[in-house]
Amino acid sequence: MAAHPIPTSLTIDARITDEGIDILVNEEAFPIRYPPGIWEQYPQDRKEILRDNLAYSTTLFLPQMLGVRTVQMRTNRPAAETFLFKNGIYDMPSSAQSDEASSLAYIKDFFNTNWSFANNKIATPASVDFIKRKDTPVRAIIPFSFGKESLLSFALSRELGMEPIPVLFIEPSHMFEYEHKKGLIEKFQKEFGTTIHVVEFGPGIFRYGTYWGLKTELGWGLHTTEYAALLTLPFAYALNAQYTFPGNEQSCNDIFIDREGVRTYKAGYDQHSNWLSQQTLLATLLLGRKIEVISLMEPLYELAITAILHHRYPRIGTYQMSCMADSSAAEHSRWCQKCTKCGYIYALCAGCGVDAKQIGFSKNLFAEQHADIYKTFFEYDPQNPVYGSQEELGLAFLLAKRMNQKGASIERFVREVQPKIEKEEKRLRRQYLGVNASPNLPEEILPRLQSIFSEELEDFQALDA
Repeated sequence: MAAHPIPTSLTIDARITDEGIDILVNEEAFPIRYPPGIWEQYPQDRKEILRDNLAYSTTLFLPQMLGVRTVQMRTNRPAAETFLFKNGIYDMPSSAQSDEASSLAYIKDFFNTNWSFANNKIATPASVDFIKRKDTPVRAIIPFSFGKESLLSFALSRELGMEPIPVLFIEPSHMFEYEHKKGLIEKFQKEFGTTIHVVEFGPGIFRYGTYWGLKTELGWGLHTTEYAALLTLPFAYALNAQYTFPGNEQSCNDIFIDREGVRTYKAGYDQHSNWLSQQTLLATLLLGRKIEVISLMEPLYELAITAILHHRYPRIGTYQMSCMADSSAAEHSRWCQKCTKCGYIYALCAGCGVDAKQIGFSKNLFAEQHADIYKTFFEYDPQNPVYGSQEELGLAFLLAKRMNQKGASIERFVREVQPKIEKEEKRLRRQYLGVNASPNLPEEILPRLQSIFSEELEDFQALDA
């Protein structure tokens, strides 16, 4: 797609349509479209409130991205403004780290943006009580990506006696990814007797600055808040859902101090466990009745998630797609087998005894010709970390080596990293293959969930050293 000229001013509006909401940037429309039957059931007053909030959330990073200091909003001041401001400013160091920019400069630019609204009156819907209908099960909305977290959330929901409602968002800046998912959607629906609801999220073209040909991580820092607390509200209303289950795992709580001395949320602040209660409050405020935004993945690291998904729910696990899909190498395969995330997932599977070919890998990523994929693992920089952690990946390498996995990267691991990992193995197993703290999980779910996790992870923790 050809890049569009970078504007020197920003006027933002939004309008309600028969299918959803159009976000208007300098009069150009970027549509958000819901499935038939969902949007029609959402009351008009709530549509208007959602319009105001999405107009702000979908464009919050544009001034900074485009170098514009003043924004004219033609919509009303949104109830989510203070939520999204905190979410956004806490995400600045993470975006700056990805962009190789100054955290302090990013924070300053974000803080100094001037917003004006058509009306300062903030609208919220009238409060209603949640009514559990006798003829329907407990329902949970799952922002669905075919990643291991959303697949495991789907499987666990069913085992816990809930009806999962998968909702997949089409992100225009990730079209390679969606082309692969089209085939997965049809097969998954047929095999598991479910409906994967699809939302076309036109404003997603702003992410990475794709629409203007820019390269920046700005624009991703709100995406789980948009998914979990804003975009899924019409589904919660139409289908009487009680929960939303984003896939924030334990590693989303990892924090480091960057080179400027600024606290940085490694996965982005919108995925930190501290933010879940705020997402619950925001979703409840805008829906007009209680809805819990929680993560079933909260106690688990990725190694444990991989183990549970592929050993307890192997058929569901075969649908996994977790590649970054941000290069042409992802055009013809759902795993590009070149990005750091592919390398990470491949090692996790090897460490858990999962044949990576069963989920679509075709190459041995430990082999010499793929050595660059683990370069950042062996040359780890704690002040400039990439996807995942050296400890978790190191434990996966250790387990993979003991399962007789071969390749140049395994050999390098034995020479350079294995002694350090073996020295800490007991702690690493307890942390990355254990059940960690989960302060947001409610009592009606936590005991059954912990029982499942402990049952599955007991054998992995007892693997012969």
